[in-house]
Amino acid sequence: MQSNRNNTNKNTTDNAINADRALYNALRMVFIEGSYCAPAITRALKGCKNARSHPFVTSAFYGVLDNNVRLEKLITELCEKRPDKNSTVVLKIGMYYCNYADMPSYAAVSRGVDLAKAVGVCSGFINAVLKKSIGYAPNFKSELEKFCYTYNTPEWLCKQIIADYGEIKASSILGAVLPQSTHIRPVAKRISQTDFKNAVSDGTFTEYGCYVDRAALDRLEAGTYAVQSMSSIRAVNAYIKGISGGDVLDLCAAPGGKSVYLSELGDFRITACDIYPHKLDLMRGYAKKLGAKIEVALNDATVLNNDFVGKFDIVIADCPCSGTGTLKTKPDILLNRKAEDIAELAQLQTKILNVAAEYCRPSGVLCYSTCSILKAENEQIVERFVKEHNNFKLIDSTKLLPDTDNCDGFYIARFLRGIK
Repeated sequence: MQSNRNNTNKNTTDNAINADRALYNALRMVFIEGSYCAPAITRALKGCKNARSHPFVTSAFYGVLDNNVRLEKLITELCEKRPDKNSTVVLKIGMYYCNYADMPSYAAVSRGVDLAKAVGVCSGFINAVLKKSIGYAPNFKSELEKFCYTYNTPEWLCKQIIADYGEIKASSILGAVLPQSTHIRPVAKRISQTDFKNAVSDGTFTEYGCYVDRAALDRLEAGTYAVQSMSSIRAVNAYIKGISGGDVLDLCAAPGGKSVYLSELGDFRITACDIYPHKLDLMRGYAKKLGAKIEVALNDATVLNNDFVGKFDIVIADCPCSGTGTLKTKPDILLNRKAEDIAELAQLQTKILNVAAEYCRPSGVLCYSTCSILKAENEQIVERFVKEHNNFKLIDSTKLLPDTDNCDGFYIARFLRGIK
């Protein structure tokens, strides 16, 4: 009996260490190697032997990222000097366990210490700092710093969002809670609405699809559904509002989700572009998987392509941006972003929009969009464009915000090109 109990305890400990190492590996890829969330957690889970631990590891991974500004504040105040990078990752995991996870304090500290030993950092240092972090109340030098801590958002971005929206609305935007499961939509030509609903009956349905877990995805045949966010789907519907067909140019199309979805909505002949050849291959593969008919073309959106001039009824410039609208679903987006990047991005967005305008036929529609919520990348770009292009008229604009639209932030503006 004692032997069985010892074996059970050992297995439990081994599973915890294995899970914590997988979590450490995923966060190390993000914080130190600069990886994006999705590939980091996917790769780390492959090395986690116990599949039962995968939900816990995934939840803790996003939990650490969702609290990163807060964890950084604790590390700054509780450590005399900045720890080395590996120790910092271990501390963030341990502090998350101690202060945010549903775990007894003694167990959280113990797991942090065991992880430190497993990855070769100083366990005594980790032990001491984790114990000090339990219930620690940080010192705030200003109301702005407290605001940043409350909403786990860098100071430069808090300043900008408050400047754009006011503090009350900024609090609402940054405090919004979005669904964490995967949103999918059915591919109409591959699966009926009835079969789709039966397959994902335990999910949360939306106007365009359903939020589902991994088990639901496993019940669906590949090619019968597309993983696509609500904001992306709504953006495509905004692009073509009142339009049923025509020649479409999608200038910044990779990975191709919007172009493929657009091909299902009407009689659209779509040319999807990217500057990188390997991304064209990805778009071809994705379109083939979903049975979509689109053409792909290698093209630099910042350079005028004479072959495209005046050829399209709809031109879509879904421009590279800060991604500040996606913070709720991609919390790593700002780890390497700086305030000065916004002006650089605005210049790039303006350049792409100006080039895109040349590709519109008379009476054609030019669509500008970003997944940013900052006015410097949206309204200010549009205002400047209208002033400088008297042959284009602003038709409408759509702004999606996490607190009011229950999806990632997104901005879409449409312009009509005059006949002259």
